[in-house]
Amino acid sequence: MLSSGSQIPHTKTLEIVEPLGEGGMGQVFRAYDPTMDRYVALKVLKPGMHPLEQERFHREALIAANFSHPNLVRVLEVGEHHDAAWLTMEYLRGRDVGDIITNRKMIAFRVLVDIFGQSLDALSYLHARGIAHCDIKPENIFITRDPYDRRLVVVKVIDFGIARHFNREDDVSEQISGDPRYMPPEQAVQNARFDHRVDLYALGMTLYECICRLHPFERKIEEGARALLAAHKDTAVPPPSLYMPS
Repeated sequence: MLSSGSQIPHTKTLEIVEPLGEGGMGQVFRAYDPTMDRYVALKVLKPGMHPLEQERFHREALIAANFSHPNLVRVLEVGEHHDAAWLTMEYLRGRDVGDIITNRKMIAFRVLVDIFGQSLDALSYLHARGIAHCDIKPENIFITRDPYDRRLVVVKVIDFGIARHFNREDDVSEQISGDPRYMPPEQAVQNARFDHRVDLYALGMTLYECICRLHPFERKIEEGARALLAAHKDTAVPPPSLYMPS
């Protein structure tokens, strides 16, 4: 387990500054790269993870390392340390859309247009390359500011661990992956074939939640994944006007 002050040795040294978060698969730290004189987000996969989780981690690195778009987080380097895989990404200051929704804050319409316009630009870039993100949700839409002009809001789509090449016959997963709160019915099928529209559906659900400040199937969330997936398939989404202010 890493802590503040630890170092990741490779061709150069990354200095751990502070933890940013921890999940089931690994930890994320803010780290300093003295060679490039910059801070990075260091994501470290926990040792002994299931091969499927290891594959997901490496998939994220391989796919995102080839992106060049202002609204997609950049992966900078990949390596291993004591049998634990790691990658570095650009370090982002700000918060994700999920944090805003959790606090039940109203987002101004012009800001919503900007956030989701930039998100669609990022998805258009991905889809033109035959890639579906497959995990679009509020927590994966990060809001930061331009480092040179703080007046400019910049949106970054993050986390490509379950992204898929939808034009390739060999890129089919036996596992159903994604967040059941935002997954369209076609994604919730084993060995499913789907395309870019899974991301548009998930982004639409996210937009609904931002506007209404609650999920369209809010009552189903407590019932678990199976009930949520059934709701996506069989239940009509309530009109946003039911929850929006006059």
